[in-house]
Amino acid sequence: MKAHHLKIVLTILLLVLISSCKDAGKTEQQKDTTGIIDTLTLGSGKSFLFLTEWFDKVGVHKYDLEKKKYKTVWWHPRENVVMLIYKPGKVPTYFLTADKITSKGNIPAFSGLKLFIISNDLSEIKQIDDIADGVQFTARWNDDENLELLFTAVDKTIANYVNQYTKVYDHYGKLVDSEIRTFDILKSGFPQLVPPRSQSLSPSGKFGVSFKQDSVFLKSAGSDSLEFITVMKHDLNKLKWSEDEKFLFFSTLDLNSETIKTKNPETSELFIYSLEADSLIGAFGGAGIKNFVTLNDLLIFDDGFNNNSVINIFDVKNKIIVNTIKPASGAGLVIIPQM
Repeated sequence: MKAHHLKIVLTILLLVLISSCKDAGKTEQQKDTTGIIDTLTLGSGKSFLFLTEWFDKVGVHKYDLEKKKYKTVWWHPRENVVMLIYKPGKVPTYFLTADKITSKGNIPAFSGLKLFIISNDLSEIKQIDDIADGVQFTARWNDDENLELLFTAVDKTIANYVNQYTKVYDHYGKLVDSEIRTFDILKSGFPQLVPPRSQSLSPSGKFGVSFKQDSVFLKSAGSDSLEFITVMKHDLNKLKWSEDEKFLFFSTLDLNSETIKTKNPETSELFIYSLEADSLIGAFGGAGIKNFVTLNDLLIFDDGFNNNSVINIFDVKNKIIVNTIKPASGAGLVIIPQM
C-alpha cells in the first residue's frame, strides 16, 4: 500500500515539475532580456522556436515577439533535445533527442536517438522514428522542403563496415524514401556526412554569389562584372536570400580555430548585405556558430558558447539588434553551441 502511495506522489511531483518549467521560463525571460522596438513589422509570424535548458535538460521553447516572453513547447525530464530543425513558415518542425552524446576521437557518438515532429500550429507533437545508436548524424531540408536525416552506424556483423543511412520524411512525418550505403573504413575511410546546402543563386536567377579565395562577390545576370561584398575569415557555412531578393545573409564557421580555447574565440561570422544599398548593413564575428533564420523583417541568430550563448534579434530595415534572449543556461536555434 505504501509503495502504491509513493508512486502516486512521485507522479504528482513530476507533473508539477513539468508545469513549473513552462511558467518559470516566462519569469526568467522577463528579467534577462531587453525590450523590443514596437514598430517592427511582424506580419503573421509573431513567434519563433529555439532551444534552452531547464532543470538540466534541453527542450524546445517558443518566443513571443509581442509579449517578449518564452514558454515551453516540449521538455522531458530524461531526454535532451540535441538538434532542432526549424524554419518559420507553413512547414512542421522536427527535433532529435538522445539519451547520451559522447565523442570517439573527433567523431560524435550517440545513443537512444529519436525523431519527433511538431505540427505547424504547435498543437501536436509525436515521435515518428527511433534511430537508436550510431556515431554521427545531421539533418536538413531537401529541395522539396521535406526533412532529410542522415546518420551512420557501425555494422553489426562486420567490424570494419559502417552503414550510412539517409531517410526522408514528408510534412506529415511519413517516411517517403530511405537509402543505406555501406563503407569499408579500412579501404575508403570513415564516410563524411553531406554538408548543408547553400544556394549561391538567388530564387529568380537574377543574382548570384561568387567566392574567390577569402573574398565574396555579387554577380548580376547579363553582366560580367562582380561587386565586392566582403572578406571572410572562415569557410562558408550557410547562405540565404530574402524572399524579395533585397538582402543576402551568409555565415562562416571554423570550430577548429586555435582561438576556441581562449577568452575571446573567433569561430564564426555573420554578414547581412543589402542589394539595394550595395553594401553590408550588418557584420558580426566572434564566438559561437551563428545559426540563423529569417522572419519578416527580422534576422534571428545565435551567438556565443555554453552558458554565454544567446539569441539576437536583428531588425534588417533599421539595421539594429532590437532584442537579445539570454537564458541563464544558454540558448541556440539548432543546438546549444558547446566548446
